[in-house]
Amino acid sequence: MGCGAGRPYTKKDIETYLNKNQLRLPSAELVEGGTIKLKTNDGFFNSSTLLDSKWLQNKMTNSEYHQAIEHINQRVAHAVLGTSTTLPINQIPKSQTALLAVEELNDKYKGRVHFLFQHTEQENSINGTESFLYINFK
Repeated sequence: MGCGAGRPYTKKDIETYLNKNQLRLPSAELVEGGTIKLKTNDGFFNSSTLLDSKWLQNKMTNSEYHQAIEHINQRVAHAVLGTSTTLPINQIPKSQTALLAVEELNDKYKGRVHFLFQHTEQENSINGTESFLYINFK
């Protein structure tokens, strides 16, 4: 390989990264208006069970919530697959993939739940980017 060339990320690399970092991801929080908010700096969201299942307002089950967050994480992981290891996983752009996964979830839960993905570039930040997932109930 030439100077600076890296091997591509494999499924095992991504699984190892997720297993190592899942517990460090910020937990979901309940914000104004009964909205659930999740935050990430690396493109992956914490899919752990909510602190209180009442946050779901009987519009989704705990299992559906977990599957929805995992859907986003799996789509993002797939986007990283094959990308050069010259960039750390947390620095690989993933917002477009997350946005598409959220659109898929909005189609699936239409009329019950609305997902909103927001991505920001942070000036003077160690992490550089932050992304948020908001889950609202109809």
